[in-house]
Amino acid sequence: MIYDIKDLDLDLDLNDGSVVYGFIDNTLDFQLENRTARKELLEYIPACFNKKDVYIYEVKQVHGNNIVVLDKNFKIKDAGNYYDLNLAEADGVFTQKTGIMLCIRTADCIPVLFYDRIKRVAGAVHCGWRGVYTDIIINAKSILINDFHSNLDDVIIITGPSICKNCYEVKDDFLNKFIAKNKLNRRFFERTSEYNKLYFDLKGLLKNELNLYGFKKENIYDLNKCNFEDKNFYSYRRNKTDKRQVSFIAIN
Repeated sequence: MIYDIKDLDLDLDLNDGSVVYGFIDNTLDFQLENRTARKELLEYIPACFNKKDVYIYEVKQVHGNNIVVLDKNFKIKDAGNYYDLNLAEADGVFTQKTGIMLCIRTADCIPVLFYDRIKRVAGAVHCGWRGVYTDIIINAKSILINDFHSNLDDVIIITGPSICKNCYEVKDDFLNKFIAKNKLNRRFFERTSEYNKLYFDLKGLLKNELNLYGFKKENIYDLNKCNFEDKNFYSYRRNKTDKRQVSFIAIN
């Protein structure tokens, strides 16, 4: 099944023919070894896209803060092999080029999709705790402004299925790491009185970072699905699975 923000009953539909995006559940296993899944992903592309012209672009996600930019000099290696992988070591990718489907794989971390409606820039970013901690959002902002001359007020952001604050248990050394960086990060941690367990609100921290660095709060949409609680999604923390769900965005 594919999800988008229409499921939230919001007056916003980006699937209008100019851009297509979505978050697919465990009906499609997008782990790196599953080459068949890249072909199957094309079945989710609407009729307005010419599937023969779509090139799937991925990165070798390394839980860092590097983001790839596919600019006008980017050349598709083999247009007939559009589901082939690109293994640049990064955790995000942005482009203005049409027909390139940007894909992110997750199984607890947050898939974040960006779309500048005016400049027509698409981005897909894998946000785990390491990426957020090492300022991947600052890098995304810098790329939008410096590479594409975006006005952040025009950028729509959608966060997909990821582990929620009620399921993300961590240890005290993890808390101390974030407090050492910024004491205000303490508000994204909660300790239960009954079992003395510590939980981390990764998505809360991410949204705070987005607001802090200039993205408009009213332009940030959350699919609000916890992949740990909802067994229609993969979760590494739930059962140590190697399988991954895919989130994607492409400009027509």
